Formats: sequence, C-alpha cells, structure tokens
Amino acid sequence: MGAISRTAFSAVFFLSLLLIHVASRPHVNSNAAAVKTDAPIIGILAQDSDGYVKEKFGPTYIVASYIKYIESAGGRVVPIRNDLSEEQLEKLFSSINGVLFPGGGVNVFDSQYARTGKILFNLAMKANDAGDVFPLWGTCLGFQFLSVCGAGGQNVLSPVDGEDYTIPLNLSDGYESSRLLGSAPEEIITYLRTENVTYNHHRQCVSTDTYYNNDALKKFYKVLSTNRDKEGVKEFVSTIEGRDYPFYGVQWHPEKNSFEWTSAEGINHSKQAVLVTQYVADFFVNQARLSGHRFPSKEEEDAALIYQYNPVYCYPEITHFEQCYIFK
Repeated sequence: MGAISRTAFSAVFFLSLLLIHVASRPHVNSNAAAVKTDAPIIGILAQDSDGYVKEKFGPTYIVASYIKYIESAGGRVVPIRNDLSEEQLEKLFSSINGVLFPGGGVNVFDSQYARTGKILFNLAMKANDAGDVFPLWGTCLGFQFLSVCGAGGQNVLSPVDGEDYTIPLNLSDGYESSRLLGSAPEEIITYLRTENVTYNHHRQCVSTDTYYNNDALKKFYKVLSTNRDKEGVKEFVSTIEGRDYPFYGVQWHPEKNSFEWTSAEGINHSKQAVLVTQYVADFFVNQARLSGHRFPSKEEEDAALIYQYNPVYCYPEITHFEQCYIFK
C-alpha cells in the first residue's frame, strides 16, 4: 500500500512540475480561439539606401515585394523607419501585430537596421514572455539577424556561395511537429521536398556545424530545414522557428516567387512555387492575428499605413528590384 502511494505521489508530483513548466512557456499556439484581430498590421523594417538611390530618392527603402507578400495574405503594412527613437518604436510596437525583417545588404551587427531590429526583438521577447503574442519573421538578411539575436549577439554567420539559385528544402527530422510546417497541406510539403521552389540569394549563412555547436542558438531555435551551397559542398540552415517564441526565419525568399520578375534572377514562378509563397504568407499573417495590439485611433492607423506612400519603379537603372518604397 505504501509503495502504491509513493508511486501515485511521484506521478502527481511529476505532472505538477510539467504543468508548471508548460504554463511558464510563452503562448505560441495558433488555434482559432486565440484570434484577436481579423485586420492584422505588419511592420516591415526599412534599411539604408546608398549611392544614386540615396541622392535622388531618399535615405531608406523597403522592397515592394515584401508589402505585396503581406497584403496577399490579408495583412496591411506599416513601414518602420530605421531612425525612430526607442520611445517611438515602443509606441509603434503596441499598435502593430507583427514585424517582418526583410532581406538586404546591410550589416546585422552595426547598422540602423540592426539597432532598430534589436529594440523590436527585445520588445517582442518581453511581450511574449508576458503572454502577449507577437510574431517575428526574418527573410534572408532577416533570417541572419534573428539567428544572431537568438544566439545572444554572437556572430554565428559565415561566408557561403548562395547567390541566385532555386532548390527544394532538405526537411529536418521533427519538422512535422513544428508550427510553421506541421499543419501544411501535403502538397506543400511535397513541393518543398521535391521541387525547386525556394529561391536563394545570399553570401552569408548559418552553417549546420555552427548551429549544432552553439548551445544558445540550439536552445532558442529549432531547425526545420537545411540546404547546401551552389556547389553542393557547404551545408547551411535554411528554415527555423523559435522553440518558445513565435519567431520564424527563412534563408530563402518566399516573396520573390510571386512578386519579383527581374530577368537577372532564376526565380521560379510556377504554380507550385506560388502556392508555397501563399502558404508561408498566410501562415505568418495568421500568426499576427493572434496579437491584440491596435492603434489608439483610426486617424493614427491611417497615417501610419504604407498607403501614404507610392512605390518607385527601380529596375534596372536603380536596383535589381522592380519596385521599392523609398523614404525621405
């Protein structure tokens, strides 16, 4: 009788500890009951322009394909200037439902992109720790930035020959239990596994060797896929999600399949590639629907939205993108 009691006590004690642990973790589930808005607004971080673009048009820009990508999934966009004060960023953060860190060519340690991004990353950590769901997404440079933040500011990047090629993903063990891919339709998983639907255009990466030898990075992010460089030699991490936070990153460019048409890039515009783009956009915007942030007034919301600005046709004289929003 005493042995049975001890066994029962141990089971109850273990269950209690497990429940306490689960309750202490930030809420990252995306069930329908948690939806707080059907009008999500995503902030997209601007980065510095240079040379001719800076002189003729303005000092910061956002590539238009990122805005179209979010809008295609039912989200709206607010540009986040990279020169805002911390106080201004805190106010804006409380009004939007997620942040997208786009690709680009700036330094992820020492730039206005990095300064502003770190403030937003810390705000998102603090919010999620308090049970206030707030998702982050990083694409290419944004993926690298989120990786550095997840590693506590360590330089986890290394050079790679990853420019201008499209490949399938090598999905990692356990991807089925992830939030990002766990509920994906089987056809999307098949396209990701077997077809050239993920476009790469990067010179830096998080190598798999670096990931598996960095305890901070492993603790913060789960790897959902890997890939190899153009020569098939160096292996790098290509898709991640936060273990305890609704933070997601892709080294590849989902937005380009649908919204970039420059002839210099080998982007896949097939039905399969576009369906992958749509799935990923829908996923992130649905994550933003779990955030209850909103602007204090309709007037402030309208004044902040991207609709206040006009895109500039950039290709080929200015940039290798068709359109950009350039801010003065």
